Amino acid sequence: MENLSLESRLKEAKFRKKLYIGLNITSFVAFAGLMAVAAFYDLQISQAIGDMNNLFGTFFEVVGEWPSYLVLPFTAPIFFYNAKNFSDKRARIFMRIFGLALSWLGYFMWIYAGTKPGRIDVVYGIPGLTMFAVFGGFAGGAFGLWVGSLIKPETMRRLLKFALFALVFMVVSLVVIQGMKLLWGRMRYRDMLDVGNYNGFTPWYVVNIGSGEETYKSFPSGHTNSAANIFILAAACDVFPKLRNFKARAIINTGCFVFTALVAVSRIVNCAHFLSDVLVGGYVTYLIFVLVRYLFFRNGKYEFTFEKKTESVSSALTDECGAEAASAEEEGARNEDKKQEGSEE
Repeated sequence: MENLSLESRLKEAKFRKKLYIGLNITSFVAFAGLMAVAAFYDLQISQAIGDMNNLFGTFFEVVGEWPSYLVLPFTAPIFFYNAKNFSDKRARIFMRIFGLALSWLGYFMWIYAGTKPGRIDVVYGIPGLTMFAVFGGFAGGAFGLWVGSLIKPETMRRLLKFALFALVFMVVSLVVIQGMKLLWGRMRYRDMLDVGNYNGFTPWYVVNIGSGEETYKSFPSGHTNSAANIFILAAACDVFPKLRNFKARAIINTGCFVFTALVAVSRIVNCAHFLSDVLVGGYVTYLIFVLVRYLFFRNGKYEFTFEKKTESVSSALTDECGAEAASAEEEGARNEDKKQEGSEE
């Protein structure tokens, strides 16, 4: 009976809203508690579990940033094929060019930066990996657009607002995290190991104003920021009706959290970040996700209404034509009456 009662309550919007707020409050309390621990034990935790040769850390160093790198290849076909839904010619041209640019850039960045392989032989001063990424961007972009052509136009229209949300979220979170890196200027743990001392260590609450060098970009974690972009999948529950049930939301959100947490831990193991770095990198990104998600999908508006606009214009034209036809009929009837009156006289 208790399970049935819980299941029935989960169908109530008010109960789901309270549960959502409760989970977010719990996550904030957990975040604040761990940040308090990090204020005293950041360095000690890294010393205890840091190992740059650890396979776990190396693996997630490679795949941890994929969620952010995959945003561009995913959104590119959506922008490209939605161009036809715009009545303005300039808007259609812009959408086509924008989609093509994202197609190439997305796969180029994924190959060049996302996979992080060692650079191969240099030809005429250009790293071989760069050339491979350039051509890989064209090949990958063409493949992505071909896959997009197989998707139904109705689905593409529904995905446009979701694609724009994903792009905005990714860009905003990237700018915020990179700005915080420059502001804090915190030295990385692995660079302390290179110099052989911990004199450069500062607690997370100390703002150093960085120089822009990679050595002083420890706080917050960029990898954890990129990994937290996977929460974009949680917004898919808003777009597709079949995913709006509690079970689907719980599975997707849990999977996003677990992936982000694994990447966060791997960055500490890999000696790239401290505990506070990954906590802020992940949590700030999540807060940005919640804000941007609200701005895009509040009031249950999950897609742009191209068809409704078309229908409204068509109905207006129909009403106008109908009114003109009616007035013409009335004028004709009056003329006919005048003719009849004249013949009778």
